[in-house]
Amino acid sequence: MPASLRQIEAFFWTARLGGFTEASRHLHLAQSTVSKRIIELEAVIGGPLFDRTSHALRLTRAGEASLPIAAEMLALEPRFREAAGGATTFSGPFRFGTTELVALTWLPKLIVAMKRDYPNVVPVPEVAASVDLFGKLAANELDLVIALDPPQAPEFTALPLDAVQLEWVSAPGFGPELDTIPLGEMARYPILSQTQGSGLQKLVLDWAVANGLQINRVVQCNSLNVLAGLAAAGLGVTFLTASYFEPEIARGHLRVIRTEPPIPPLRYYAVHRKDDVSPLAARIAAIAQRSCDFSARSLPRD
Repeated sequence: MPASLRQIEAFFWTARLGGFTEASRHLHLAQSTVSKRIIELEAVIGGPLFDRTSHALRLTRAGEASLPIAAEMLALEPRFREAAGGATTFSGPFRFGTTELVALTWLPKLIVAMKRDYPNVVPVPEVAASVDLFGKLAANELDLVIALDPPQAPEFTALPLDAVQLEWVSAPGFGPELDTIPLGEMARYPILSQTQGSGLQKLVLDWAVANGLQINRVVQCNSLNVLAGLAAAGLGVTFLTASYFEPEIARGHLRVIRTEPPIPPLRYYAVHRKDDVSPLAARIAAIAQRSCDFSARSLPRD
């Protein structure tokens, strides 16, 4: 009896994720089903793929030799289906993470493009801080992450997207009298920032400290809209995308304070795992590259 793709799939994900429980969760199967398929596969090849004598799950020599071939076979399967049936053969949930700024701007445009190209795929976006999203990508809990400052890890592929330009903003009656000041003068004012884990927060504050800014006081909040409201209320200075908050600036609720040197542009990336057996994550990353637009608003505001 030949080995089936379902048996190979159970073996691959158990080895990849390090356990039957993790594989069953990933495959949305009962753990007993995953175990049964692996036992059936071992019966077909005539030997064990896992060493079950140790406490930790380990591959046998046969398992180690078979794993890269299993990955190739699983990667060929969606390519075969796509060649035969087109993009509609891709179906089911696609789990991806974005930062709040992406969600506030071009996330709807991305999802519309995803549904146009892959109508049977169900987008499942998660909005969180960059560090949390990359942790979930590494743990196979997400298929793609769109965020700042990706880890320099060999298991990730990072496709560059657009850069975003941030500006210091405050209430019109708060802060320095001049609209352009040396960066060091920002030390005189409380700085409002996102919470720990935010890529924006880390990159901007690390840059500011490296350029000699002594942070006076940091009020932390995990919402860009709330930070804009706190700044408009005169509670401090924050850094936001002036293009997104242009209506608030035009109405006089916020003012832009430029510094020398200015905050450098910060580039976003669409990141997926190199060893994904499905090409879908790489395809969605390319769609993200075409859809990226930080000047957009996901919903118009009065």
